[in-house]
Amino acid sequence: MRGLERGTFMRGWGARAWVAVGLLCWGAASPAAQEDVTGAGMGLRLSGFGTLAASYHDAQDTQFRARADQREGAQAGRLETGVDSVLGVQADVQVDARWSSMAQVVVRKDGKGEWAPRLSWGFVKYSPTPGLELRAGRLGVDIYLDGDSPHVGYAYTTVRPYTDLYGQLSFDRFDGVDLRASAVVGEGELSLKLYGGRTRGEDYRGGHLFRREASTTLGATLQWESTALAMRLAWGQVRTPGDGLMPRLAGALREIAPLLPPELAAQAGTRAAEMEGRNSNLSYVGLGMTWRHGPWSAQLLGVDASMNRFPGFEGWGVGSTLAYRAGAWKPFLAYSRGMLTPGARPLALPADQAELAPIRAAYALATGLIANDQYAWGVGVRYDLMPNAALKLQLDRIEAKRSSMLLDGSGTSVGPRGVSVFTAALDFVF
Repeated sequence: MRGLERGTFMRGWGARAWVAVGLLCWGAASPAAQEDVTGAGMGLRLSGFGTLAASYHDAQDTQFRARADQREGAQAGRLETGVDSVLGVQADVQVDARWSSMAQVVVRKDGKGEWAPRLSWGFVKYSPTPGLELRAGRLGVDIYLDGDSPHVGYAYTTVRPYTDLYGQLSFDRFDGVDLRASAVVGEGELSLKLYGGRTRGEDYRGGHLFRREASTTLGATLQWESTALAMRLAWGQVRTPGDGLMPRLAGALREIAPLLPPELAAQAGTRAAEMEGRNSNLSYVGLGMTWRHGPWSAQLLGVDASMNRFPGFEGWGVGSTLAYRAGAWKPFLAYSRGMLTPGARPLALPADQAELAPIRAAYALATGLIANDQYAWGVGVRYDLMPNAALKLQLDRIEAKRSSMLLDGSGTSVGPRGVSVFTAALDFVF
């Protein structure tokens, strides 16, 4: 992959690689694994996946990115391979009928604009009965329908998941535990998953990289799946002690409070206390459905979210895809809409006082980094070259009043803006 140099590859490997190596060694060293390498279902299995993609658009002074943790996006008038390209390797170790482990390392462009590996998954699984699973380690956050395979482009009909929804999901993994119970109900399988732990992720917003290391997450997922139909209901909450931005704004408000009339000084003090004293709690509820009948397939999902961090944010999103298979060809049509807007607690500072201009600008920046209001239409085709590789061509039209997926040259969200993005991608598994 172009741009992946040895020095860049090795940076950030550190403890993540050692965890992956440790899981593999644990499985390989097990007598059961050594004895059953050639046995049915036992031993070590290596696999991988990847996407080689290039994106192009002609909207001047605009960068298109697919995820909030990307520092750089596709710039106008040039092919960009870093938006969707990814390479992953996975090792599965089956020790015996009850114990197994898995490690997955993914290489893609990160919030520093570098090609770097990270341990996306790395866990030990215990299954005391066929309908019960307990996992511990690094796991994926199970919000949307494709939470189990967010990096595997081959698993999607489209080039990428909906940027209006998935693109905002920077907390896609956590270190903790989950418990899944399942049973056959009717013609399908009903399952319930409970999970919790410490989230990991990063956002690149406003020219700054925000890391989420001390956040915690709790969630539950209820799913029913048959051959033709799958439905999923998800709930979760992510709690972050601080984001590094609002405390600075709160300090500035306290400094300018003596310059304001008494009623505005009191408001500034109240808003500063809200910014400093609250944990940032993001709550969400997601509902998704996939349907297959003959050559037709469809997907529909929605999410409702809220964030209590001043000034409070309310959001929702929908995504839908309709596809038709004709032999190796699969044309599709996609639509998505995402919105996250500030609440009703304004910061009313006098517009005629020049000394307050930096505070108003800082407030606008702080809220603008989070706010999002856009929709996108996508049309494309998938062609299955062989059983483990697919070629995809897709054209997206994005219309945004404000979008964290569209950045200017400084890395700040832009809007209103309309962008047409063409992407060609080769997805493969091995």
